[in-house]
Amino acid sequence: MFRFDKKQEVYEVGNVKFGGQPGEYPTVLIGTMFYARHKIVSDEDKGIFDKAAAEKLWHNIQEMGATTGNPYVNQIVGETPEAITKYINWFVELDDKTPFLIDSSAGDVRAAAAKYVTEIGVADRAIYNSINASIHPDEIEAVRESDINCSIVLAFNATDPSVKGKLEILETGGTGQSKGMLDIAKECGITKPLVDVAATPLGAGSGASMRAVIAVKGHLGLPVGGGYHNMASAWDWMKNYRKKFETKEERQAIYMPADIGTNLVPQVLGSNFQLFGPIENTDKVFPATAMVDIMLAETAKELGLEVKDPNHPIFKLV
Repeated sequence: MFRFDKKQEVYEVGNVKFGGQPGEYPTVLIGTMFYARHKIVSDEDKGIFDKAAAEKLWHNIQEMGATTGNPYVNQIVGETPEAITKYINWFVELDDKTPFLIDSSAGDVRAAAAKYVTEIGVADRAIYNSINASIHPDEIEAVRESDINCSIVLAFNATDPSVKGKLEILETGGTGQSKGMLDIAKECGITKPLVDVAATPLGAGSGASMRAVIAVKGHLGLPVGGGYHNMASAWDWMKNYRKKFETKEERQAIYMPADIGTNLVPQVLGSNFQLFGPIENTDKVFPATAMVDIMLAETAKELGLEVKDPNHPIFKLV
């Protein structure tokens, strides 16, 4: 609904572009696979999963991307080096173009994945998730030694969740950090930083997370996004409210508008990519995102900007 005075960077990873002025490019949607308790996974440590079910999920996001024009990325989560290696092997054999995040709750797993994607020659479409204030020196070294040049850079400041605190953790390190996360990323060979504004729960800085979208793009000109759906999933009131409804379908119908809405608010503010959570939500998230992208594209034209992607939803759905 506006344009930034600051030049907006656009980074291409695989076949996907991140960044730009609001409305120039469609919003990138990142769905998660192999997450904790994902029903298609039978052994999280060994990486044993239902390949047919996984392929069906991936083919669905490909179909929705083709329908709406919204680019998509796979967020691959693994709990052990063995597991994440198997997931990566499956994905790069199935899809030879699309970018993917390498993600884990354990730094040694992320580090192992960074080494592995370099060894098999797919680091050019791997996105590290993430460089953050708790990153370990061994993990930093693993990223530096890899061929990965794109990473999520997390603007999470544990002592100051305000917009000021988020910018500090990115630029100077903030409390207890000797370097900013963007400097660490640069030292690791990251030339395509994607800033995650670190969405925090309602009542614990969620407003600052929204404002940070504008602040980071306006101040730094970098591509911005986040896992905004975590705001809804961590909302205690909603958790209790859903329990009033008897069936799983009813509870899901009550919850999903809030889940999707957490993505649409920052999108209007200029967010370039959304980690929208379980890939199973693809059918619900893509149409809503495309709708807002059309609004942004219309506004961009009024502000003298050009819609630069020929596959943008405004050209496919209107």
